Amino acid sequence: MALKSFECCSLLFFLFLPFCLCQEEYSEEQHEVVDRPPLECSHCCYRGEPGNRGWPGPPGQSGIPGNHGNNGNNGLPGREGVKGDIGNKGDMGPRGERGVQGIKGMKGQAGIPSELKVAFMASMATHFTNQNSGIIFSSVETNVGSYFDVMTGRFSAPIAGVYFFIFNMMKHEDVEETTVYLMHNGNAIITMFSSESKGKHDTAGNSGVLKLDTGDEVWLRMGNGALHGDHQRYCTFSGFLLFESI
Repeated sequence: MALKSFECCSLLFFLFLPFCLCQEEYSEEQHEVVDRPPLECSHCCYRGEPGNRGWPGPPGQSGIPGNHGNNGNNGLPGREGVKGDIGNKGDMGPRGERGVQGIKGMKGQAGIPSELKVAFMASMATHFTNQNSGIIFSSVETNVGSYFDVMTGRFSAPIAGVYFFIFNMMKHEDVEETTVYLMHNGNAIITMFSSESKGKHDTAGNSGVLKLDTGDEVWLRMGNGALHGDHQRYCTFSGFLLFESI
């Protein structure tokens, strides 16, 4: 029994001995150094090395959405795009409703009188040999309006308009060449030329469209040579009004 009591006392002594030594040393250091800060205990306890970094924790819950930001300023206008291809023609739309009848218009001015009728044809029944002079025809078969003068062989335009003229001539057999001109107020406009050896006849002609003013004259003038004339009327001169000028 006494032995067990001794063992217990010895065990308690060894357990409390380090604690008492540490307290005694700590007390002595406090008496010796008054002004310096207390030191950590380096005999009975000390801080260990930092442990390894732990694994990341799970993500937290989503936070509350933030407030809507202010609208940004308008951007600069973009560049003009490339022009597209022309589309297909669309279907015809439905016919619209009939509109309201308009107001009756004012009475118009009097219309232009009906177009004046002008036409002539002259022929030659005898030979003509007067060179460089106006050709005189022996007869006039047509003279609508009487604007062709059979005495002078000249046509006078009764109104301003566009006229058509045509002439056909036969060269006399006694000459080799014959020239005839269509004259307008003294100016040669077109020419007829016939060439053949003596003793032979030859026919030629020409035509033209002239714009005339009222009172203008048109006629045929012989250049050189001679014209054949008989009852078969190989030499003729005709003309007529196409339309009036406005």
